[in-house]
Amino acid sequence: MAYISVLALFLTVTNLIPLSAVGFLPIIFCAWRFFGRSYPSFIAPLTALTLFALVSTLLYDPHSLTEFDFYRRDGNFFIAYAPIFAGCLYAHRWDMNKLLRAFFVFAVVINIPPYALYLAQNGLLSIFKHPDDSFGSFFIARNAAGGFLAMLFCLGVACYLQRRSKIMLALIALNGLMLFSTYSRGSLLGALAVLPYLYFGRKRVLLASLISCLVVASLAMAMYHTRSTVDYMGYTFSIQNQDAKTANLDIRYEWLWPRSLAYFRQSPIVGMGFGSFDDQIRNVASYFGVLGVPSDIIVEHSDSHAHNSYLNFLAELGVVGLALMLGFYWKLVKWSQDGAARSALVERGRNFAAFRFVEISSVCLLVMAATEHRLVSPSNVLILSLVISLLLASRPVRVANPEYGRARVLDPQPPYRQRGQAYPTATGRSIPGS
Repeated sequence: MAYISVLALFLTVTNLIPLSAVGFLPIIFCAWRFFGRSYPSFIAPLTALTLFALVSTLLYDPHSLTEFDFYRRDGNFFIAYAPIFAGCLYAHRWDMNKLLRAFFVFAVVINIPPYALYLAQNGLLSIFKHPDDSFGSFFIARNAAGGFLAMLFCLGVACYLQRRSKIMLALIALNGLMLFSTYSRGSLLGALAVLPYLYFGRKRVLLASLISCLVVASLAMAMYHTRSTVDYMGYTFSIQNQDAKTANLDIRYEWLWPRSLAYFRQSPIVGMGFGSFDDQIRNVASYFGVLGVPSDIIVEHSDSHAHNSYLNFLAELGVVGLALMLGFYWKLVKWSQDGAARSALVERGRNFAAFRFVEISSVCLLVMAATEHRLVSPSNVLILSLVISLLLASRPVRVANPEYGRARVLDPQPPYRQRGQAYPTATGRSIPGS
């Protein structure tokens, strides 16, 4: 089963053929292994959010669960996060540092031919004159390519922190150029936000302030651009600006964000229904101003969303859904920080790059989520969820015990099974012998 996750990880370099979604298959083959085990704390909010989204779909439009387009568009949350649960069902003893370093090199190298062709045809700075002529890598959408390359940038940084080398630094720089050429401004912002986060010590208060500012700023922008004369439940917005990048901003400010706020105001606690944002809802029955029940619905599974994960969650799943998603990332970052610290100080660097990648890529993803619906996009999330899956399935390596001449376990308990222990902060320096 571990080979399925590794295959899926290497296939995240493209969504032209969406085989990277096969990371969920262990759930089908080994579901009985869920019982009788303990799990890290971030599994609880993720499980609750998954069940909540499932119940919301059953109440809103149960037929969607049988449609392929639902999972490809409105319901891609299930595809993006399923590999995390799959990681609870199999085991491996691979060196995650070497595995992720190999994947990073593979992902950058495989993009060199199309990037060289792109530079030969367009040049490095042509995106400022012709925004449509941006680098798309092996992805259909430029934002998908930008999001993946931003997450790949985080992986490169994590591998460099684990073992510094000039070759790794050169590949990170090349990856950064590819990311720049996508002209995905949200992806660039997310990648750049990682650097001050690392510089200022990766403190929890910094993460809390970042999340709070992103949510408040998203709501403030939506309120500021809301017009009382516009019916956002029925009005169809038309783009007037011919410049593609400016038009993308216009449709966010003037239509998508105010529309998500209108949804949220109708049903602030549990939202209007999972996958409802792009549908035509003609009637909403309001109960005490806190619960809205939509009716007379025309369901559409399209790529239309709020272009902001925080607002999209508030619109479809309300405060409950957003709180569960943010709770998941809050606990995930803490788990990865503890894992990286334990790896650096106790386990001689074992899985250090993987834990550090989970931490900094989560921060990158949270920042990007304010500009696009990144928190559920498989092109952005799958690389993270597959690494988490492999970390959950990682088992301690058995080494020879010279004193007794028999095998012993280097560390019998993964970091998330240790209770009541305080882990010192990792320095981020190179780990000898890793």
